[in-house]
Amino acid sequence: MGAGGEKRPMREIAETKAAGKEEAFNEILERVKSAGGEITIDESSPLYTEVGTEELEVGEQRIVEFSLNRFDFQLTRDSETHILSGAGHQKHIEELPMPRIKIIMKRKPDTSNDWQVIDLEDMF
Repeated sequence: MGAGGEKRPMREIAETKAAGKEEAFNEILERVKSAGGEITIDESSPLYTEVGTEELEVGEQRIVEFSLNRFDFQLTRDSETHILSGAGHQKHIEELPMPRIKIIMKRKPDTSNDWQVIDLEDMF
């Protein structure tokens, strides 16, 4: 145990877990391609958070849009490597022991402009 009874995650496990989530994202894309989906957008950009008037980079966001069966889909992966801590004038960012990865799937019919969040399991 670490200081104050805090148990720190083992670095190897954290890296394996992050790599597994990245692999899951890529596996979804491969399944889309094998199902005949056409990828229209695949972009990566930094994630930022605001601290007062300053913007600090806290990770990366990847957005992939594709068409499949007359529906448009948007798959977003947010990978946060830092977190905002503190309050008031004491706010600062801290590095996370392992990236926090969130994957969101949205779809929209070709007759609509509204995105709807769907469960990844409902996709396949």
